[in-house]
Amino acid sequence: MAVESIALVERDHELSIMGSAAMRCVEKKGELLIVEGAAGHGKTALLSAFRDIAAENGFQILQARGNELESEFSFGVVRQLFEDWLASAAPEERRRVLRGPAELVAPLLDHGSASAPAAAGDEQHATLIGLYWLCAHIAERAPLALLLDDIWWADEASLRFLHYLTARIEDRPILLALTTDPAEWGHQARNMGAIVSHPAARLIRLAPLSEAGSRACIGERLGEETDPRLVDACLQATGGIPFLLHELLGEITESKRDAGDLAPHRVFDLAPPKVVRGVLRRLAFLPRPAVALVEAMAVLGTEADVKHAVDVSGVDQRTVAEALGALADIGLLRPGVPPRFVYPTVRAAIYQNMPVSARNAAHARAAHFLHQAAAPLDDIARHLLRADVAGDRTVVAVLRRAARRAVADNRLPDAVTYLTRALQEPPAPEEMVALLIELGRAELDAQMPKALDHLSQAMELAQDPVVRGRVGLDLGAGLLAAGRNDEAVSLLEELRQEVDGRDEQLATLLDIAAIAAAQQVSHLHSRAAQPLRRLAEEGAENPSAARLLAANRATTALRQGAPADRVGELAEEALKGVLPGGLALDLDNVSAYLWFEIAAVLASCDRLGDADRLLTRALEGAQGNGKLLATGICRALRAWVRGQSGRLADAESDARMVLTHTNTFGLRSPAAVLAVTSLAEVLTARSEFAAAKSLVHEYEFNATVKRSFAYAPVLFARGRLHAALGDLDTGIQDFAQGCRLLEESGLHNPTLSHAAETVVMRVQAGRTDGVLGRAEALLSRARAFGAPRSIAAALRALGLATPGATAIGHLEQAADLLAGTEARLDHATVLVDLGSALRRSDRLGQARGRLTRGLEVAQDCGAWGLAKVAKAELSAMGVRVRLAEEGVGSLTPQERRVADLAAEGKRNRDIALELFVTIKTVEWHLNRVYRKLGIASRDELRKALTEDYVHVPGSASRSSRPQGDPAPVPGIHHGAPRPGVLHG
Repeated sequence: MAVESIALVERDHELSIMGSAAMRCVEKKGELLIVEGAAGHGKTALLSAFRDIAAENGFQILQARGNELESEFSFGVVRQLFEDWLASAAPEERRRVLRGPAELVAPLLDHGSASAPAAAGDEQHATLIGLYWLCAHIAERAPLALLLDDIWWADEASLRFLHYLTARIEDRPILLALTTDPAEWGHQARNMGAIVSHPAARLIRLAPLSEAGSRACIGERLGEETDPRLVDACLQATGGIPFLLHELLGEITESKRDAGDLAPHRVFDLAPPKVVRGVLRRLAFLPRPAVALVEAMAVLGTEADVKHAVDVSGVDQRTVAEALGALADIGLLRPGVPPRFVYPTVRAAIYQNMPVSARNAAHARAAHFLHQAAAPLDDIARHLLRADVAGDRTVVAVLRRAARRAVADNRLPDAVTYLTRALQEPPAPEEMVALLIELGRAELDAQMPKALDHLSQAMELAQDPVVRGRVGLDLGAGLLAAGRNDEAVSLLEELRQEVDGRDEQLATLLDIAAIAAAQQVSHLHSRAAQPLRRLAEEGAENPSAARLLAANRATTALRQGAPADRVGELAEEALKGVLPGGLALDLDNVSAYLWFEIAAVLASCDRLGDADRLLTRALEGAQGNGKLLATGICRALRAWVRGQSGRLADAESDARMVLTHTNTFGLRSPAAVLAVTSLAEVLTARSEFAAAKSLVHEYEFNATVKRSFAYAPVLFARGRLHAALGDLDTGIQDFAQGCRLLEESGLHNPTLSHAAETVVMRVQAGRTDGVLGRAEALLSRARAFGAPRSIAAALRALGLATPGATAIGHLEQAADLLAGTEARLDHATVLVDLGSALRRSDRLGQARGRLTRGLEVAQDCGAWGLAKVAKAELSAMGVRVRLAEEGVGSLTPQERRVADLAAEGKRNRDIALELFVTIKTVEWHLNRVYRKLGIASRDELRKALTEDYVHVPGSASRSSRPQGDPAPVPGIHHGAPRPGVLHG
């Protein structure tokens, strides 16, 4: 979009006035048009547009432009108007227009002549008469349009002629159009005032673009899906001034081309070159105190306090009022109190033009005076970030205080920036360790890889074993998050030896951390033995040690094949005083793994509700302490537990929140593994196969993660997706690999449900050799374990592998077992299997009851793949069913919120900002809304959400199905998560 096109946005009224003036002039009536506006409002563009109007109406057009370099050249603008035209005119035409009184100006307008009439007296008056008659003679054959831009720069003699002409064109077809800016009149104020105040003048004052007009221009230039915050920043930075907006949009486009999307707050620092040149031109005419003052204001920011600006600039207080007046007169500051820049872009132009050394020195002075005035820490720190390194300990102290405030406000990136700058100052040697610790911890919570480097440096510099041990806890947590368990265990063992006998509480924490790191990887399990023995020696005197030992006993019992009831009892010992509503859990990044382990054991024993409640308490404790790594761990496992319970919407919410804050560094952690697993399970259960497939491919974990048992859940989720897509062989391979990873880690009982699901896949694939014996063996092991979900999974596998009436008996047992558990989706799956078997046995009444109940539970969970299977079975019996997935009533609360905002006309990016989610999340929700409502576009959404809208089953257009999603494969219960146990 060219600057001219932006300048003409919302100028229809002005162009209409100018068009009417042209028509009146054609009718032999003179017109005087004054286009008035501050710099950048589009005066030149409007005058150019009027030139086209005049040309269309047959005008003879002559134009000129005031120029500061020619303002002292007598009749300079007049010569611009007439010289070239006369030089190119035919001799006959030249004689015609220069006849009579007009002949007096022939010497003045000879092309290349340097002569000029006298500046005063009768000779100059004769020149004015001659110029008037020249215009009159030109207008005899066609109306004459004299277009003069930036007229305030015209020389005094030319202005005197224009004033003379305005009083004599009333009955002549002459149109005089001038552009002016009152702020620029200067020494020509008297002549300009006389012209503008003429009674016949039509004054057209230009205003900035409206908000709507500005947004339209921004959308056309940057795209309709531009971040609304970026649009708002553009509006604030330019105030809708067309020139500023055009130049800023060009600068943003260049920045995006070079470095990708621009953060909204960065807009205020952009200084387009043309804007800079325009501002500098104005500054060139100011006295030095005014320049110094406005530069200080630019350094201090758009809301600068004048007192601080005076201190930073060093100008004499007596000159301040005059300087502010001069700055307002040339349009850089708004008149009024307190003085402010007219627009942030002007401030940026002044700031960017300052020499770097002067700018940095000004920032240092600003920080000094703000510190003396007890200004907010962030304001002081903002200037210190830009000041030169000076080895000032006060600077380090202020930045550390600002960083602590930022951490308390959960503004971790700000804290990291402040501490990084403090490190450059540098701090005194005795402060270096503390500063490195603060920086490393802030980076660790922000999942920045440099955290490991800075914490390691702090470890190397620290001499006190207790300090080293405390830093080591954080460094160990970072190594675990990075998947570097071997290094973490070695580090924690070394530090444990150093603190022995010095700080028993710290020693216990180091033992707990070492055990957590060792137990996550099978080849390190033996390294947990020694710290476990030490904790056992402490006995019940140390609550933390006693709790970890109880958790370890529960985990060991699970690995050794103890019954689920016994495992659960041991887990309860670790939970004494915690549930329900007891001990507060003040988690750190290490202790989170203890509660992670206990919750996983509870889930293995079918105590999903207890696991959920424990993780919720732990999550609250981690958030209260600002420990983001611990927060991610607890939220990710809770997402998995809720998915197992059939709470798919809640599982999705937790998983997406984890992945929103996961970067490359965090992709090695158990939290990322579980979040991807949970979200993939949810999408598969909803038959959103394309989205699930994209998710699994998007998050690629490293080789270390793939070799650990923590990766097994990803394999199970991927296997279910492959099975749902009809690729049963690949699904079987994924399950076999996942079971192998668990068994290699000694987790035999947790593989029962997954092994049973492998049997089901083999039956569905027609690979029935040996499946019956395998299912019977699994059932025997599951009964010994005693967890209802594991037994039900084995019974389901046996039922699907067994022909005839016996199969129904197995499935009925499985359904009865699950009816009393919290595994609602597993229950729905078995009910649908049982109903299908009953239908094939012609026991239609019983089949209908089981299928209907399975359908209800599946719909309540939001497992639309399983619900559709149930509906198909009922339809085969002649039962008409309307899925709750169809219609407004089927929308989840989050889907309804997204749908309502979309129906209001908000864009995906706006919705994402309002709901604090990603744009991809909004797209997924809308995709489901379209499918449920049977629509294909936003145009249909508002109507579909009204109360009187009735959905017609089967009316959904083809485009409402997510692209890439295949039709369900007959015989496969699409997307129903099977019973399973995750331990980690």
